[in-house]
Amino acid sequence: MTVPVSVSRLAITAALIAAFVCAPDKVMAQNVAPSSVPATPPEVPGERDDKVLPEPPPQEPAAQDTDALFRQVFGRDRPAVAAGDYAVVIDTVYVGDYRIDPQTNGGSISSDFVGQVLSPITIGETREKLRSMVDDPVVSFDQLRELGLSIEFDPAQLALRISIPPGQRTVRELLLRTAGRRGASKLVQPADFSALLSVRGGVDYIFDSNTLDTGLHGFGAVIDAAINIKGFALEGQFIYDETRNRAWSRRDIRLTYDWIDELIRFEAGDLSVGRRPLQDTPRMAGLAAYREFPINPYRQIRPVSERGFELSAPARVEILVNGVPSKTLALDPGRYNLRDFPLVPSAANELELRVRYIDGRVETLYFSAFTDIDLLEPGLSDFAINVGLPYRDNDGARVYDNGNYNVLGYYRRGITPTFTAGINWEGDRYFDTIGAEATWASPFGSFLLNVATNIREPGPHTGRASLQYSWRDVDPDRGRSIDAQVILTGEDYRTLNQLFGGSLVDFSAQARAGQAFGRSLRAQIFGGYESGEEIGSRTFAGASISRQFDFGNVGLSGEYLRSANDEDAVVVRLSLSVPIGRGAVTGNYSTRDNAARLDYTRLGAVGVGSLGYATGIERRDDFNRQFARATYLGNRFEASVDASRGQGAGGRRDLRSSLSFGTALVMADGTFAIGRPVSNSFAIVGLNSEAGDYRLAVEPRVSFGGTEKSYNAYSGLLGPAVVPTLTPYFDRSIQVEAPGAPVGTSLGGTVFSVRPGYRTGHKLVVGSGANAAAVGSLQLPDGAPLAFASGTVRRADRASDEEFPPVFTNRTGRFFVEGLEAGETYLLVFTIEGEIFEAQIVLPEEAIGIVRFNELIALANADTMTGD
Repeated sequence: MTVPVSVSRLAITAALIAAFVCAPDKVMAQNVAPSSVPATPPEVPGERDDKVLPEPPPQEPAAQDTDALFRQVFGRDRPAVAAGDYAVVIDTVYVGDYRIDPQTNGGSISSDFVGQVLSPITIGETREKLRSMVDDPVVSFDQLRELGLSIEFDPAQLALRISIPPGQRTVRELLLRTAGRRGASKLVQPADFSALLSVRGGVDYIFDSNTLDTGLHGFGAVIDAAINIKGFALEGQFIYDETRNRAWSRRDIRLTYDWIDELIRFEAGDLSVGRRPLQDTPRMAGLAAYREFPINPYRQIRPVSERGFELSAPARVEILVNGVPSKTLALDPGRYNLRDFPLVPSAANELELRVRYIDGRVETLYFSAFTDIDLLEPGLSDFAINVGLPYRDNDGARVYDNGNYNVLGYYRRGITPTFTAGINWEGDRYFDTIGAEATWASPFGSFLLNVATNIREPGPHTGRASLQYSWRDVDPDRGRSIDAQVILTGEDYRTLNQLFGGSLVDFSAQARAGQAFGRSLRAQIFGGYESGEEIGSRTFAGASISRQFDFGNVGLSGEYLRSANDEDAVVVRLSLSVPIGRGAVTGNYSTRDNAARLDYTRLGAVGVGSLGYATGIERRDDFNRQFARATYLGNRFEASVDASRGQGAGGRRDLRSSLSFGTALVMADGTFAIGRPVSNSFAIVGLNSEAGDYRLAVEPRVSFGGTEKSYNAYSGLLGPAVVPTLTPYFDRSIQVEAPGAPVGTSLGGTVFSVRPGYRTGHKLVVGSGANAAAVGSLQLPDGAPLAFASGTVRRADRASDEEFPPVFTNRTGRFFVEGLEAGETYLLVFTIEGEIFEAQIVLPEEAIGIVRFNELIALANADTMTGD
């Protein structure tokens, strides 16, 4: 079971670390808790220290070390640091917390760390000797020092610092760009069984029309339904439209399963059709399997540019990509591999490394890199296969053609970092078109070539050939770009989505080129030509320019059109965009039909209760229209209302208002809830029955530049809260608050980490019966405050696997511990100079929130307490 992260506990831990770092002369008495850090406990609302120890006499910092300061302040030697989980830092990089005994036999560390972390980053004989040590439960510091590694445990910072000589470690990777990965944090898994039913409906009310009756008209609804059982998602869409002869109709229904490890999606039913952009999308029902890279959106599938270099001494390395500073790194001696540059696709990118050594030497390294967005990493493959029956929609009914079949597929593979090649196939009982494609990122631009022909009748008349070219200038001030495409199509070339054989266009060519003039002005020229036996020829050419002013953006374009069937024409277009607050005024005008439009749109604020609206006018020679629209985002629904007035040629008129409404019923592992329509995946956020009766508020948000907090969803009379907008396979942190709950309960700022799948639901439960916290002051048996100590918490009356956060004291013995249950008895356990001491606290039966123990609590020897 995944335990959510508590924001309050994270804040407490951060405060403890900060307090200790800011006061390094104050060290704790003894640390017995794993992963604990000595520090001052957090300030409890309404509490302050009422007993202050006298300050030590001032001394020069160099006159005393930490041990001497401890003896002066506390009158005894600083105790040894006990075994526990402590931070490990390798060459200034934190690599995690591991089990360490800093004192016994000179110190030792768990062999898991040696096998999982240390040996993989070393080479040669050092790696082999490290691997031979993993059979023992622990590895001593002396064993690691014998290999030439520098090992030092810092008792002040409670961290083990390791340094590996450059000649003994692997090449270190330096990533200039990092994806939004979530490292070792635990994720709440999707529910084994979830379902959703989203409904959006609307109706018009016609006030005046000379073509339709007045009154209510045209009720319609779109219904999305999905069921997910252990990753198998059955989904379908249904339409209701009372104006059609067949009011009810359906859209696609299919079963989907994602093989996450291999990034493959399987489908059965009405297929979404995995295909390449150069392939058209047929309407097909059957079976499909295709590589779906978005299943892991954080994986780099395109060639990763890299550059290896070695530093002979400590140096500062400035990295410039295309003349623009990207990052500056302070590096130790060693070998490095610089990867994942932010390159411009289809451009001759230049990388520059300026190395300044600590002794003043300066070295500069250069190299070029080429890439394209259509490339695959060498050795990586992409594929799809779709097999089924063609279908068509006939007056709301879906009709499948049992007398034919459809097949569509492709296979691509990365050959080199700059070259990717593939083959493709589509066909039915009448034809089989086989094609090949290749992508090359050359030093002077990117090329994509695709050729195909019907192998039943091979030849130019059944084939097609296309060549695309793209080039980008890496200088952002110029921003030059060129795109071009040429397509040759045979008269009998066919694709699956064509009703009949043949193509209307046999030759097509287009090109465009653009350039920026400074940061606010950009211009572009374009042109093209196409011809076909039935449509004749068509030529067009034009130019456009856009300028960013302080008030907004203005664009102007002109185009010359010439065709065999129509007269020559010149079309001029003007566009305008002016931001105003959270909204914007946009407008455009075209000389074709004298079409003009001007509108203002204001986006709603974030969170529940947001209201957005838009209003505008549009006109052309034969029609004009005015409209106004408002949208509202509720907790369990979304709604919009609009009014429009239209007038057309021949006296046609229409005055109406429209109302639309959307809501959803969702379920995850037996828990039902009502929320806004679900986009793909969702989360239900409910309250543990033992945590009380409080309203939950999910995903707090503050608008840009604002201070008022809003939320994405609430729980309430209609049940748990619903987050309806989870994107499949993207990590999402869902923060939950209970604004009405007292401080110290289990409901303070919980954060869940989720990674939804395709059409999945999450069930998130907030809180527990541990709704109390304790604050008080501890003293030693001799009456002195238990200053700067850390200990553990456990139940007094029974053995339990429960884990409580460590307890810390400040200089007056003040402590704070949370996650406790009302009516229970707890022991606070500390190790002092080798002896175990305990203090007992009893929480009242009705305790909620913070319980304050005003009397001093005395520690007693654990053996004495056991004897009693």
